[in-house]
Amino acid sequence: MIITVGNTKGGVGKTTIAVNLAVEAARDGKKVLLVDTDPQGSSIAFRAERETDDIKAISLISDKLHKDIKEFSSAFEWIVIDAGGRDNAIFRSAVAACDLFLLPVLPSQFDVWAAEDAIAVFREIQPFNGMIGRMVLNMVRPNTIVSSEAQEALAVYQDDIPLLSEQLHNRVAYKASISNGQGVTEYEPSGKAAEETIILYKELMLLKNN
Repeated sequence: MIITVGNTKGGVGKTTIAVNLAVEAARDGKKVLLVDTDPQGSSIAFRAERETDDIKAISLISDKLHKDIKEFSSAFEWIVIDAGGRDNAIFRSAVAACDLFLLPVLPSQFDVWAAEDAIAVFREIQPFNGMIGRMVLNMVRPNTIVSSEAQEALAVYQDDIPLLSEQLHNRVAYKASISNGQGVTEYEPSGKAAEETIILYKELMLLKNN
């Protein structure tokens, strides 16, 4: 299973989602590779802070990623690609490399508009690699009108890249856990962030099995 977590817009929390999914897969007994395609190296920095060796991480900033990833696919059960925030050849290669494209979107009108660019890339590449795509609302503030409006606006893409039912909320644990090299399920196992991350992981596992 190769998952690319990406958006052509920065600041949507893609790295936080990518590392937490990698942690959950490792906790589930999977052999996990975390691939960082961003020159900032945030996923690599997370791995450097992580004490346990249950996740391998590499930096692969290349427009040949969709070809190079093949040599790793036999050695790892889960590969999570953290794809940088701009529409360029590297981003497109990261999308072309995956079985599942996960598009994080913030609940604001600007972010909904910006998501159109990443969705266009998905539509362009999907016929060639047969991947599936899903969106997830991230950094949501509960019971806000803007969150409901974002869901309604993103519904127009339902046929291409549906919005997952599970949302990730704006919680302190997501930021606090990163500096320890931990996922939220390790940092605060009984917390709300852990609960929603587990649900997200299980949703993606169901997609894989289907």
